[in-house]
Amino acid sequence: MSVTTLKKLVGEAGAGLDESNGSNRLYDVLKAFAEALSEMVSAHQATIATATIASVVVDKPTRLDSLRTAIGTTGTADSTTVQVHKNGVSQGELTTANTEADGTEKSATLAVDLVAGDLVELVVSAAPTGGAALAATARMRPVVVE
Repeated sequence: MSVTTLKKLVGEAGAGLDESNGSNRLYDVLKAFAEALSEMVSAHQATIATATIASVVVDKPTRLDSLRTAIGTTGTADSTTVQVHKNGVSQGELTTANTEADGTEKSATLAVDLVAGDLVELVVSAAPTGGAALAATARMRPVVVE
């Protein structure tokens, strides 16, 4: 079984509705439902340091679709880099320089298919001097909305 795809034209997905019978409304409801199904891997570090800060073993086919970070204090030297790994290999990263404003938030869009048994990890691969209050989240969705 693979990740399910919700098509914009519900008729293409075999629902048998055309626009005059409410397919756009049906699509909007299904899209909202699909977005509510997302799962997250989240972590917080009071003092930013290199480490694996969260991990989860996937239990069903899904798609890793985003990585987000927020940093309360960006520090005085070096940058903060947060990576999301699939089975030990980086699939995307966000870097925040110490020269950026405290409270900086960043996000990246990903499209990484996962299967049951895959290990997803949030990894701080670079840390600044004096950095604090890191929050990081990777989102996974079992249904892809087109």
